[in-house]
Amino acid sequence: MNLEKLFVEYWSQITLLLLAIGYFIKRFFDTKSRKVEINHTLFQQNRISAVNNFYSSYAKAKLMWEQLAIYEILSREIDPKTIDAVVFPSLNDLNKNLLEIKIYFDEEETNYFDELVKGLMSINGKLHALYYDTKPLSARADDFYSFRTKVSEANSGVLKKLNQIIRASYGS
Repeated sequence: MNLEKLFVEYWSQITLLLLAIGYFIKRFFDTKSRKVEINHTLFQQNRISAVNNFYSSYAKAKLMWEQLAIYEILSREIDPKTIDAVVFPSLNDLNKNLLEIKIYFDEEETNYFDELVKGLMSINGKLHALYYDTKPLSARADDFYSFRTKVSEANSGVLKKLNQIIRASYGS
């Protein structure tokens, strides 16, 4: 039996066989593309969630610095352990969210997040230095407020750049 006779006599069965093979190939590629799409969607959702968590903890840490009783701290009415109990939970939460951000963003983008965290951490360093400084209380408080304002202004510029990057990455 030659090949031409095989195609002439069994053309309908060969057509069905080719259709079946084509169907399974299509199913394979559809499944593969669906998995890629699901992974991409999940990654984007987690990325947005990480940004929201970071912004939330950043706002809490910034608010904590604004609501802290600086005069009581610098006049040593509040002991260092109590201060640490107020300050470090916010900063630790911010650092935790920074680590999560590093999963979803490249190094260039995470540098902006790092700058924001370093700014808020530097306020803690300034408070620590002023706590043990021998200048008058009002001078130390003024130093703290001016430093906190300077960091806040610098972080505002970084936030603007970061917001532009995030908007651009989501096509808005």
